[in-house]
Order: sequence, then structure tokens, then C-alpha cells
Amino acid sequence: MDAMEDTRLITETAAGAPALTRAPTQGETYWGLVLRQFQRNRLAVVSFYFVLVLFLIAIASPFLANNEPIVLHGDYRGAYKDRFEEWKLGGHPDFVEALRSSQSSAGPEAAAQLRERLSTVGFELEYLATQLVPEQGRRLSDYRRDYQIAVQAARTGDAALLTAQLKRLDSIFQEISQQYDPQSVQFQQKVYWPVFSHLTTVNVFFLTLAALVLLLALARLFTPRHWQESWKDRWGIQLLLVLIVAVLHAAHWNTRPAVFDTMDYKQDLFNGRIESSWAVFPPIQYGINEGHLGEIFRGPNARFWLGTDGNGRDLLTRIIWGSQISLSVGFVAVAIYVLVGIIVGTLAGYFRGWVDMALSRLIEIVICFPTFFLILAVLAFLQPTLLNIMLVIGITGWTTEARLVRGEFLRLDDQEFVLAAKGLGVSDARIIFRHILPNGLAPLLVSASFGVASAILIESSLSFLGFGISIPVPSWGGILNEARENFRYWWITIFPGLAIFSTVTAYNLIGEGIRDAIDPRLKI
Repeated sequence: MDAMEDTRLITETAAGAPALTRAPTQGETYWGLVLRQFQRNRLAVVSFYFVLVLFLIAIASPFLANNEPIVLHGDYRGAYKDRFEEWKLGGHPDFVEALRSSQSSAGPEAAAQLRERLSTVGFELEYLATQLVPEQGRRLSDYRRDYQIAVQAARTGDAALLTAQLKRLDSIFQEISQQYDPQSVQFQQKVYWPVFSHLTTVNVFFLTLAALVLLLALARLFTPRHWQESWKDRWGIQLLLVLIVAVLHAAHWNTRPAVFDTMDYKQDLFNGRIESSWAVFPPIQYGINEGHLGEIFRGPNARFWLGTDGNGRDLLTRIIWGSQISLSVGFVAVAIYVLVGIIVGTLAGYFRGWVDMALSRLIEIVICFPTFFLILAVLAFLQPTLLNIMLVIGITGWTTEARLVRGEFLRLDDQEFVLAAKGLGVSDARIIFRHILPNGLAPLLVSASFGVASAILIESSLSFLGFGISIPVPSWGGILNEARENFRYWWITIFPGLAIFSTVTAYNLIGEGIRDAIDPRLKI
């Protein structure tokens, strides 16, 4: 009976003191304990999921806000007509002229010009062939061989063959002009993926990475429990495999030829230049620089959910695309100065002596300069591109991380496990990277989480002052900069301001959650 009463009292005490709900489980690692403590901070967890949603929005922005369809089924008869006119008025005549010029001049410039004209004509005919039914397309593609034979004759100096090919090309011009005129051909309706064709290598990398991580999370839900336990112990290998696959896919995507597409899909679908049986557009069907002169400074409405700016551009579209800039600046800049801080702090804290003295004085000198004004001074001599801004923020913000790492090395260098490693003759590199650095990363993670918020604020401030990302690339600070002279249109200021405020607040709450989770004074 006494044992049951003791159990009841312990349970009631635990219910009244949430910090004592559960002791560490047997075999639980330090980082597992930190994760469990972090999960108990509901505000930090909600902030983490909010930031995760922001990242998903930034990664999927081409599929959320775009004036190009994600997929459509139809034919580009308007583009066929334009390309046919280019071949008829420019491509073929220019090629023939270059071919005739090569008869009188056999220099390298004439040969290079002829190769360029052949490439242009070949591309034009190939594009025309892809828009036609297979039988007509194959016949049109066969004409490319006659152009190639003419170039080969010019290279070898075969005058007779070249003269014969010039006559043949004149005949080809008449045949194609009559048989493949846009009014007399039969178009083939196919499935096109306009948004995918315009994705950059960076877009493909992050899309692949997000897709693989989501698939991995779903796979864990439908696998046996003993497999899930084994997967937890191999999370590093899983992350490495996901990164390798994403990098390989992005590298393969980078080998694709560049796409130059200036079609206005919505207008072409409306006027019949694109004949489509169906098309799927993103939820927000506006481009980042798609202006509507009759919709300038429109407030939030059913058509423009967050209103428009002074150029009639949809504000929600620009905020969604601006999340790519703000979030990428935050993470890349922090990654740069965390790396620099780790290197400097490690050298100063481990080797001590004159190395520590010299690096500590360097840290103090850099701290003397106000960071924001130092960034402004550097950007005054550089072009304000995204890469330059990330580099400048990263190079000027490493001092806090260096001091934290130095302090952790000074604290851990006299611990028993480090002294034992030194006594066994372990190399300095192994002691640093295997023993000291992994055990001193906790404060660095807290500082980095706060640093992401600071980097976002710095980029927004730079863009607001006109030193940030150049127009027309949207960023949250840049949108606020455009609204400086139009404060009476409240939506242009409120919505990007809320985006910056909520993101910075979420990162700060995550940082506080990590700080509380790693604090050894907290009860578990």
C-alpha cells in the first residue's frame, strides 16, 4: 500500500512540474536528449515548422506563382509561324550568302561564319519538325542533310559539288516554302512542361533535395519498427545519399541546352497562337515582372490577393519569389561566417600562445567596425549581386562565432577525454575534429540560428536602402524600398514587412529553443 502511495505522489509531483516528466532513457545520446528538450518547447517547434513551410514555398515558387503553365497539351502554331518566317527571311538566305562567300574566301572567318549559319538553319528546321505530325516532321528534318553536304563541299573545295548543292538549296527553298507553310501543315498536339524547361540548376537541386527528404519521411511511416530503429542510427548516411543524388541530378540538368523562351502563354492561349485542349497553371497565374498598367496600386481583391504595386505587378507573386532571396541569403551568409569562425576560433583556442594572441587581436579589430556600415562601405565598390551580398555578410560577421569556438576549445582542452587522447599520442587534427569540436558545437548552433535572422534583416535593410538585389529580381527589402514614396498604399508596406517580421521572429524563437535545450542547468 505504501509503495502504491509513493507511486501516486511521484506521479502527481511530475504532473505539477513539467520539467520532470521523463528522465533520459537508457542509451540516449546527448543530441537525442537535446532534441527531446527542444520538442517540449511548443513555441520553438511551431516556429520550426513555420520556417520549414517558408522553405517549401521558396523551393516550389515556380509552381506556386508563375504566368507559364505547369503542363499543357496542345501545339505552338504561333511559334511555328514565327520560326518559319525566321528561316524563310533570315536563316536560309544568310546561309546561302555565307556559302557563296566561302567560294571567294577560304579563310577561318568565312568557315566560322558558315558553321554558325549551318547551326542556325539546323536549329530552325529541327524546331519546325518537332511541331508537325511525325511523317511531315521526318521529311522536313531530312533537308538538313543537304545543308550539311553543301558545307562539306565548301570545306573540301569541291567546286562542282558546291555549285550543284547551291542549285539544290534553291529547289529546297521553294519546296519547303510551299509544302510547310503554316497554313498547309498538320500540327501535332503534345504534352509540354513550360515551367520545368525554365528551372535553373539551383531550382532543380533544391526541388530534388526536398522531394527525396519527403519520400524518406514517408517511407519511414510505412516500414517495420525494427527498420525504423536501424534507420535512426544511420541518418548521416541517408543525408549523404540524398545530397549526392540531388547534386548528380542538378549536374545532369546543367548539361541541358539553354532555353530561350519569350512566349506569353496566357496571351497566346487567348489569341490562338497556342491551340490547347487543356492546360494546368499555378494557383497564382502572374509572373514576377508581369505588369498590368490598368491595375496600378490596386488593393487586395479577388484577382490580386495582396494587391499590386506601382507597376501593376502582383504583390503576392513577388513576395513568394522574394522568399528565395531572403532565405538563401540568410543560410548561405551564415554558413560562410560559421565556417570562418570555426577555423579562426579553432586555431586560436587549440594552439594558444602567439597564435591566440594574433587572432584575438584580429577579432578585436574587426569588432571595432560597425558591421552594417562596413557592409555598406564594401558594397560601394562591388556590384550589388546576390553572391556579393552573401559573401560580404559572411566575411564581416564571423567574429562572434570565432570567440565562441575559441572559448569552447579553452574549456574543453583540459577535460579528461582530451588529455587522454593527447597521452595516447593522437594527432592534433583528430583531437580537434573528433574530440573537441563536436563537443563544442552547441553554443555555435544557437548563435547560427540567431545569425540567420540577422542576415535576413541585413539583406532587407540593404535592399530597402537601394544597396541590395538589383531590380527586377524581387526581395522583401526591395519591395519595401519601392514602397517608400507610396506609404498611403498600406498593402505594399504591410505584407512584405510582415514577411520579414514573422521570419525573423521564428528564427529567434528557434534559437531560444535550441539555447534552452542545450542548457545543462535545465532539469530533464
